[in-house]
Amino acid sequence: MPISYDARLITLGPEVGSRIQARELVLLSYMALAGTLLSASLVSGDRVELALAIPYIGLASSLITMHHDLIIGVISDFMKELSKDSPGPLWHHDPNFFPRALRYRTIRDFGVGFFKIFSVAASLFVTHKHTVIGNSDTLLPVVLWWGGLLCGFGVIGVMFVTWGIRNEKPFAKRFWSVEVAKRAMFQLGADRQNGA
Repeated sequence: MPISYDARLITLGPEVGSRIQARELVLLSYMALAGTLLSASLVSGDRVELALAIPYIGLASSLITMHHDLIIGVISDFMKELSKDSPGPLWHHDPNFFPRALRYRTIRDFGVGFFKIFSVAASLFVTHKHTVIGNSDTLLPVVLWWGGLLCGFGVIGVMFVTWGIRNEKPFAKRFWSVEVAKRAMFQLGADRQNGA
């Protein structure tokens, strides 16, 4: 028995909503944790290294957010296909709805990007004197600082790649192109059959 259009939308709507809530919870948790760690490291001279966790948490939250963003996009594309022949105003097909939502989303993306880059840079700035310049008793804080710098670049990279996938930019084609994914799945199946 085929599943009706309404049943599919009723099923997919809550999935999108729960993923949006999860994405926002990850972001709000990062904001609270980054602010707390940075404040604690600034107040107590003995705890400056607390701020070294911020770049690592920033990269983890960026990866989780990217996952939710991309799955929301795939589900949204599927819902767009389902609704293309439906009567009445349509979220995906009416120029008054979905394009406006995407523009508003861009404003949010700039705000999130600024906060993440600023918080990672501030944590590295605060900890630089105590770790890299030579005030550290061990090598571990120095290694963590340089790892944090790499995580900071990772945060920027994840945001850039997510933007490229969402906007179907050529540099991210291997992620968003259905044809590339089909070829990869075909190759994987062929490798399994050949015992590779």
